[in-house]
Amino acid sequence: MPSARILAALACLLAVVLAGCGRKPGAQAPAINAPESSRPPAAPPEIASGSEDGFHDLVFLIREHRRLPGGVHALHVSGTHRGRPVGLTIEIGPFKPAGALAKDLPLSIDTGAVVYRSTGAESDAFLRALDGVYGSGQNPKAMRKETRFSAVSLEGDPRDLAKGPVRIKLFHDTGRDADYAELFTNVDLAAQRLEIGEKDQEYRSAVVRALRAR
Repeated sequence: MPSARILAALACLLAVVLAGCGRKPGAQAPAINAPESSRPPAAPPEIASGSEDGFHDLVFLIREHRRLPGGVHALHVSGTHRGRPVGLTIEIGPFKPAGALAKDLPLSIDTGAVVYRSTGAESDAFLRALDGVYGSGQNPKAMRKETRFSAVSLEGDPRDLAKGPVRIKLFHDTGRDADYAELFTNVDLAAQRLEIGEKDQEYRSAVVRALRAR
C-alpha cells in the first residue's frame, strides 16, 4: 500500500494530468531528450550534459540490458563526470496495471518498483558526482548496495522496454519528512539512453541520502 505522501503525490499527478506538479510552473514532467541521431553514442556521455534551466537531468549510456525472472529489466548504465567513469545498475519492475486514476479521466498507469544498485567503485564515483552536481555537501564515500523506490509509469510500457521510450516517476519514503524524495527515470532502449531527472530541487539532499551507504 503506498504511503500517504505517495498517495498525495499521485493526487497531484492527477490534478495536472502529468504536468510535472512542482518542477516548473505549468511545465511538463521531463520528457526523454532524444539525441539527434537514434544510433547509440560511441562513448559514455558526460552525465551532466542534459542539465538545463537550473535542473540537473543526468544522462547515461545503457551498456547492457538483461531480463531477469519476474518481469524485471536490469540496465547497466555508464557515463563520465569530469573525465572519470561513473555507473550503476538500475532494475525496473515488476510493474502491474493500476487502472484509471479517476472515473472521469480515462488515464491508466502502471505501478511497480525501481532499484538503484551499486556495482562498486564506479557507483561510488557516481554518487560523489551526484553530490557535487546537486551541491548537497554530503561528501558521501560510497553508494548503498541497493536503494528501492516505489514507481509509477508516466509514458510507455515499463514491462516491455523494447516497445519504445518509457518515463517513470520514482518515490522514496522512509516516513521521515527529511528523507522523502521524488525523481524521474527515463529509458530509451533503442538509443541506449537512460536519464535520471529531477522532480524538484528541494529533493536533492534526500536523493543523495537515499543512495549513500550508512
